[in-house]
Amino acid sequence: MAENNMSDVRLDATSNGSVYFVSDVLATIAGLAVTEVEGVANTVGGSGSFVDMFSRKAQSNSKNLTRGIKVDVSGNDVTVNVTIIVEYGFPVPEVASDIQENVKKAIETMTGMNVKSVDVHVQGVSFERENRAVAELEMTQRKLLEKQPASPAIDAAEEKKPEEKDEDEFVLELEDVEDEETQKEESEQK
Repeated sequence: MAENNMSDVRLDATSNGSVYFVSDVLATIAGLAVTEVEGVANTVGGSGSFVDMFSRKAQSNSKNLTRGIKVDVSGNDVTVNVTIIVEYGFPVPEVASDIQENVKKAIETMTGMNVKSVDVHVQGVSFERENRAVAELEMTQRKLLEKQPASPAIDAAEEKKPEEKDEDEFVLELEDVEDEETQKEESEQK
């Protein structure tokens, strides 16, 4: 990967020997730590290309885990740059802070190296999760409507429906009005 320095990093020298690893290991550790943070839609390469921004491949191998992660090592100190796309609805400052804490903790715990800084660059906002939730809700509603039997009350009302009249036609039966007035007078007298 062009973003990461592929040189060996000397981790420790003891009487038993030395421990070396490729600096890309630090990028993989950082990438895994980033994927654990809620609100991160994806990491994107530093180029921020159109393909990077809309690529949603599963992050199952180290190449995908290191995409958008740049690690600089100076002695025992590590500086990490992370480029991400944030999920819509998540507070960007919180997501960035969580990434910084998670990456620092992961690298320091796993390697014993000192993380000087974790810089987070937000390249965009993803609406994919939001759109998926809306689509799932619509599908669920459709399935419920398909499974739901017709209501007996609605069926009965449709069967008893009187002949349909023209919307503009209004008929007021005089007998109905007289009956109502008579009923009111009788109830007042009681």
